Amino acid sequence: METAKGMRAKVTGFDHVSVTSSDLDASIAFYSDLLGLPVAARGESQDQELAVMMDQEGVRIRWADIDMGDGTILELIQFLHPAGEPVSRSLWDPGATHIGFQVDDIAAVHDRLREADVRVVSGPVRLTEEGSWYGAEVLYAVDPDGTWIELVERPEAVTVMHRVDGDDTSVQITDRA
Repeated sequence: METAKGMRAKVTGFDHVSVTSSDLDASIAFYSDLLGLPVAARGESQDQELAVMMDQEGVRIRWADIDMGDGTILELIQFLHPAGEPVSRSLWDPGATHIGFQVDDIAAVHDRLREADVRVVSGPVRLTEEGSWYGAEVLYAVDPDGTWIELVERPEAVTVMHRVDGDDTSVQITDRA
């Protein structure tokens, strides 16, 4: 796409993810209270701009911005008008989405979610296939409206120490696992 200056326009970064909620308070309880993410702002809106953006008359919403850090926002929206119907989706259905969150203690988050009766698909699974995911511990959970959430605890950096003693060389690799 050409701009007025004749340069190609492009995507320059990631801005936010939005999840439509049937109950904003329940979603805030899940993302903020259970997962520990701070609410940056919240409110209600029926601005005409919403109707124009969505090509829908009389749009009214309740919303909350969840601060993901580094300027990234998880936007939660409850539509008061028009009211929508829940969608049924599985992670493997084309068009389905999930949100991946980094955590610092996946076992503790797993326990907290289970104690709160959140649908947790499995306990943490340690990935062993070589590559960038090696050593990560991962699990899936489902938020109050059926959005799949992937929780990921990445291993600490591997430390490689080389020791040269005369003609002998030894290598020691230390991994968190």
